Amino acid sequence: MTNEFGRPLPTSSGWLIHPERKRVLFFIRDPKSLMSMPKVITQLWYSTADGIPTRIKNTRTMELEDATETWNVLLSNGWELVEHQINEAAA
Repeated sequence: MTNEFGRPLPTSSGWLIHPERKRVLFFIRDPKSLMSMPKVITQLWYSTADGIPTRIKNTRTMELEDATETWNVLLSNGWELVEHQINEAAA
C-alpha cells in the first residue's frame, strides 16, 4: 500500500504492553507478503511484571488495515508502546 507520492505506508510494528503488564503483543510486517497487499504478524505473549515475554499465547497474520486498527484500539485502551525493544540487547 502506498501514499499519494508512491511511498510505502508505515506499518504498525514493535511491542505493545498491556496496562496491567500481564501480556505483550508484538507486531511485525510479514516479510513473505506482497508489497501491494502487506500483512502483519502479531504474537501475543504472557509476560513478567517487567514486560519480559515468557510464553507465547498465539500468533496471527492479518491485513495491514486490520493490524493498524488493532494497534490504535489497543493504544486507546491503555496499552503502551515499549520504547526500548524487549530484545534490543540480543539484536
